[in-house]
Amino acid sequence: MVSQLSFEPGLLWYCVRTKPKKERVAAVNVESILSFQVFCPLIRFRRKTARGPVWFQEAMFPGYIFVRFDMSDGKRAVEHSPGIMGLPMFGDRYVAVPESVIDSLKADLDDQGSVNAALPLAVGDETTILEGSMRGLRVKVIKVMPAEDRVSVLLELLGTLVEAEFPSDVLEHRNRHRISVD
Repeated sequence: MVSQLSFEPGLLWYCVRTKPKKERVAAVNVESILSFQVFCPLIRFRRKTARGPVWFQEAMFPGYIFVRFDMSDGKRAVEHSPGIMGLPMFGDRYVAVPESVIDSLKADLDDQGSVNAALPLAVGDETTILEGSMRGLRVKVIKVMPAEDRVSVLLELLGTLVEAEFPSDVLEHRNRHRISVD
């Protein structure tokens, strides 16, 4: 016995699975070929490389994009678009993503459609050292020097508070992104 697949009627947002590392290509294809509204949020982050810290930009949800379409009319076209691997199902249902979730994600994006993975450290922030012999030690930021990309922190050594400077990239930064589902 074949079960009937179900979905909500109407123009709704759906999560669509893409080929690995092809989120932006798939989004452009669906948008330009099918003229469907596509949302592919990006995340910016700095990573240490041999030539120093470099900014990278990747999909916020690796392997997925959001497409707004009517499932009864557009399912087959979306599934067969270049770069698309399919539509995730839960049991025998295609589940729409609430508009409030998409709006919440969009609210955090900048003009380029991306969000920074971490906010810069600020005076008073508590953070963790990520590298070196003091890795894992909790410290408190007392001074930020953006021109030198360094941060002065207070750390406790042998029961005494000591001021030390660290490059900002060896300290854990606060997570910027939040999603509120109402």
